Amino acid sequence: MARDGVVLDCPDDRLADEDTLIEGRLLHQELRSGLFLHGGDVVEERMFTVTSHLKEGLSCIIFLDGQVDLDIGDRHFEFKGDPRSAMRGSAIMSVNAESFRRASRGRQHVRHLVVSATPEWFDQDGLEEMQDARLAGRFLKDHLAHHAWTLTPRVIDLVQQVMTPSGLSPALHKLYLEGRAIEIILETLAAVTKSGRRPSSGGGIARQDIMRLRRAKELIDNRPGNSLSVEMIARAAGISASGLQRLFRQVEGTSVFEYIRERSLERAFLALQTGEVTVQGASDIAGYTSPANFATAFRRRFGVTPREIVPSRQ
Repeated sequence: MARDGVVLDCPDDRLADEDTLIEGRLLHQELRSGLFLHGGDVVEERMFTVTSHLKEGLSCIIFLDGQVDLDIGDRHFEFKGDPRSAMRGSAIMSVNAESFRRASRGRQHVRHLVVSATPEWFDQDGLEEMQDARLAGRFLKDHLAHHAWTLTPRVIDLVQQVMTPSGLSPALHKLYLEGRAIEIILETLAAVTKSGRRPSSGGGIARQDIMRLRRAKELIDNRPGNSLSVEMIARAAGISASGLQRLFRQVEGTSVFEYIRERSLERAFLALQTGEVTVQGASDIAGYTSPANFATAFRRRFGVTPREIVPSRQ
């Protein structure tokens, strides 16, 4: 918090420099120019307020636990997360820079995620994937517009992926976070405009099934390659193989095997893009024994051959 333009105030006069105000895992990173990630899983030990300035842009705010009061300009917002209820997200658009004040209510566990993007990022990258960019564009021009919505299973999964260490190298992890942050923004704008994506048939999925799906995906992400069977994943997730297939079809629109293959190809793409592996190494990451089969699958998925990703590094 010790940076220009940030003022921290605590009503406890006994607070000393060596006392702990916040303890836990904090996230604060610029993923690319104009795209930011902020949040964490922390315990706030005392009441405090932080005053600063909010730059222009969209903020996608998701609270999983804890409660805070937020003032942006002359608007007051209240955010609260409760694991026992449906997860909610908020989108706030600031067309102009505004004063910002965030107040914590005392000792509490706070888990939250904020993905924010500047108007420049939207001009360059953000609106081209929306099917109705005009509706999204109108929201982005409405100063301090606020939209609250119930998170879909896909967004819940994306948030959990961001909040959980990936085990990737720093360069790959940054790309991993960027992809998920962009998807969270697109899902948020789709909810705001109620357009841009087909409604998922997984909207009414039970929380227990969400947890099972999350366990299955964590196992897949932690076991690269094609060494997992549907039965092994299902047992670890606490569900039958047929039930797991149903969940993946309902939420992801694909089979378990197809999901594993897609994730493996994504890992291979990222490794090639950063120059960490050769084409053969990327083929191994994706679980292919035949380089020709890997190249075919890679081109079908990304529209380019593996060697076209990093031609100067091979």
